[in-house]
Amino acid sequence: MRRFMALALVVVVAAAVVCGCAKSTSDKVVVRITDNEGKIPPRTVTAGYVNERLDKMIVPYIPDIPGDEGRRRIIEDVIRKELLVIQALRLGLDTHEYQAGAREFHSQQKAEMMLRADVIEKPSTLSQKDIEDYYTVREMTFQLLEIATETKEEAEAAYKRVTEGGEDFARVAQEISVLPSGKEGGRMPILEWKNYHPLVRVAIQHLNNGDVSQPVNMGNWQVFKVLSRKDPAYRTPLEGQHLAGVTQEAQAFARGLKEHEVNMAWMAAADVQFDEGVLALASTRTDETVAKQIPDMGKPADVETRMARAAAHVVPELPDEEKGKVLFTYKIGGKKKTVTLGDYQEILKGTEGMETPKGDGPQGIERLLRNRVHAEIIAYEIDKRGYRNTREFKDYLAERAEELMVKLLYEADVINKVSEPTPIEVREYYETHRADYAQPPSADVQHVIVPTEEIANAVRQQLLAGQTTFEKALDLHATSSWLKNNKGIVTDYYQGEQRFPYLQEPTFRLRPGEISEPIAAPGGFAIVKVLKRNPERFLTLEEAGPRAAQSLVGERREARLNQLLDEIRATVTIETIDGNLQYVRDTAEVLKEKKAAAGLAAPSRGGQ
Repeated sequence: MRRFMALALVVVVAAAVVCGCAKSTSDKVVVRITDNEGKIPPRTVTAGYVNERLDKMIVPYIPDIPGDEGRRRIIEDVIRKELLVIQALRLGLDTHEYQAGAREFHSQQKAEMMLRADVIEKPSTLSQKDIEDYYTVREMTFQLLEIATETKEEAEAAYKRVTEGGEDFARVAQEISVLPSGKEGGRMPILEWKNYHPLVRVAIQHLNNGDVSQPVNMGNWQVFKVLSRKDPAYRTPLEGQHLAGVTQEAQAFARGLKEHEVNMAWMAAADVQFDEGVLALASTRTDETVAKQIPDMGKPADVETRMARAAAHVVPELPDEEKGKVLFTYKIGGKKKTVTLGDYQEILKGTEGMETPKGDGPQGIERLLRNRVHAEIIAYEIDKRGYRNTREFKDYLAERAEELMVKLLYEADVINKVSEPTPIEVREYYETHRADYAQPPSADVQHVIVPTEEIANAVRQQLLAGQTTFEKALDLHATSSWLKNNKGIVTDYYQGEQRFPYLQEPTFRLRPGEISEPIAAPGGFAIVKVLKRNPERFLTLEEAGPRAAQSLVGERREARLNQLLDEIRATVTIETIDGNLQYVRDTAEVLKEKKAAAGLAAPSRGGQ
């Protein structure tokens, strides 16, 4: 025991040292800005703050500059923001009337984000194997039979009949299923796995032909049988941008399932119990009030009238003797709570008119109140975890407050001080920037992507010999349903654009009517034919006018912003601590990592 405790102590101390180093590194000050008049307390920028901004930045905004030069570039952006905050503080924008409402909104938003991260996102993080398993089944096609029942007990009985009892699944579906498919023996359309409801996908993911799923709660309770499970004809290699896209999709799927699981567990623990008689009474009183307040409810009307009806604030009238009737009970944190009809009336008084039930029957009232219970559960879970007392939470609110200050300052000192350009100014700007409104050469092309280079060569020979057409080749070999649906045609494909990068080289090398050699493309190899070429042209003033006006306003605002920043710089002292720049991440390395994570490697080309 003593040895174990000693070892544990060593681990804790080592962890503390590592954490301490990380913390001290992130707290290293890289810039200090002092108000020359001493009215605003000095502001510091730490390496940790700059690194956090780098982590949140998207690829196009990260300088591809290694070393201290790249670090100084990103730090300069932070300094600009800090200067605006200093000016906003001087103007008292930290106490602007908008701040209280914004703080309330961001407080709830951040608390919910932190709760979601802890109970949904972190527990549902996928490994590489998880992603590969997801991809293996993603495009498989399934033919299913289903039996749907109203209760769990009926579904469990059906499951036993078709498994232990050996009864024919289709016959049982015809006998008891409550869905229209029951008449057809429970037969469902053939779909790719990824297109089924998420709960169905989970139920069938590991089933083989002939297997039957356990009952699944889909509103109704359902049991599924796999008639067939087939691999796709071809799978795009799981790499580059395709890997990034599938990873994002698989992660979203896992998080959606976890969210469903967590919410179901929360609501089960809440043990919401409605008194059906009192619920029916609440519905009756609601209908009576709607009849008085909106006598034409349900009658044909124009959109504006229907919207006005929907927005009406309906609070049912209740005699005093009914207000004490218990509508439902529930539990929060194990403590039982009771809601009476009178409580329900008060709840509706504080509810937006659009959300108040109006002729939706008992189900509409129950849905509203269950949502209220769910919101109360979230509030309880947030308070229980103490998120609002953490440094992360407080820093987040401080950042949002500063963002609002900067926005208000920008509106007052930049937007409102830049005039809209006149038609003459727009014309002059267009004429002096005419090169900016050149439309590059473009083409209409048709192409097909097939799984292998061997097939691509065969298809090309058939196309050249007139033995097939692109449409037929797409029907036989296409790996993309989008290509098939669009006959492989891409119109107005511009030189230099980022869509379909594999098309760039052949499109602007070939003459109209020519057919390319096989080109490496996502999912296989492409054969490309140029249908039409369009030369470079300049947009007319009528076409480019709105863009020119927008650009002119943008330039004027940028000039005014720079002028404002220069004015503020003249009133402060900015000190850069060069020795601490090393603690800011190398911007070129950050950019490289983000590109790799997004699968933004340069596309390969055929024949190389």
